[in-house]
Amino acid sequence: MADRASILTRISHNVTAFNMVEILKSFEQVASRFSPAVLILPGLAMAVLGLAVWLAGVCRRRLLLGLVGALTGGLAGFIGGGQNPAIAGLAAGSSAAFGAIAPRLFVAVALAVLGAAIAFTVVARIHLFQQQQGLLFSGQNLDPDARRFTVQESLDAVQAYTLDAVDRVKAIARGLVSVDLAIVGAVGAGLLVVGLLFGRLPGALTCSMIGSGLVFAGLTLLLILKGSTPVARMEQQGPFYGLLLLGMVAFGTLEQLLLCPQAKGERDNPSGKPRTHREDSKRGWRNR
Repeated sequence: MADRASILTRISHNVTAFNMVEILKSFEQVASRFSPAVLILPGLAMAVLGLAVWLAGVCRRRLLLGLVGALTGGLAGFIGGGQNPAIAGLAAGSSAAFGAIAPRLFVAVALAVLGAAIAFTVVARIHLFQQQQGLLFSGQNLDPDARRFTVQESLDAVQAYTLDAVDRVKAIARGLVSVDLAIVGAVGAGLLVVGLLFGRLPGALTCSMIGSGLVFAGLTLLLILKGSTPVARMEQQGPFYGLLLLGMVAFGTLEQLLLCPQAKGERDNPSGKPRTHREDSKRGWRNR
């Protein structure tokens, strides 16, 4: 318990003074000491599920979106709920049901969230990535001869970094002017409407974006476990990795639109609007 408390106290809770890149670099250094299970299991799950969603999200969208909802909802519930298995299970089950039962609405909400996040990054990029002074806990602060963290200590560190990053985003959001917040809200609302009205293209784009993000996140965790420094490399070659991610999104979107068959309901009713009883009667009479 003493070691666990000392680790948590040495992780600075004033991360709101730092840019997001420095937070990620600090996490990368500390994560090299995590228990392997904390990196391997989520890393493999994200990479495998990400590949499936990236290349076949539209083909099996109910199943894959349900799995995406379970994974993301479960992780968010576990970290945000104080590592409570009951809260994590409830969040995973609710998100999985949402993705499997209402895939179009799930896609529209996911597209709106992703678009709003990108818009927020653009309008707040100066605050997100500006250099500021302070002391941030990193792997360099650790005794090189110290043991690895236990599973519980690793989870505590992940929760601390996640909550600090959320606090950083909240602090930036509170400092934005009304126009910037209106832009972010308008982008999110507009993409929500697009996702609801035009199911196929937004669906393929959203699945490709989610899949690419999961693949990147999963490979990053696995590379950290291997001892590499993927975050530092991404910082040094940001444009290259940005173009790579955009290329993955574009390829996944086109591949799904071309190779994934359109659902029968969408072929019969491409507008997505429910047909009236009179229209169904006329259609049945013509097909006799």
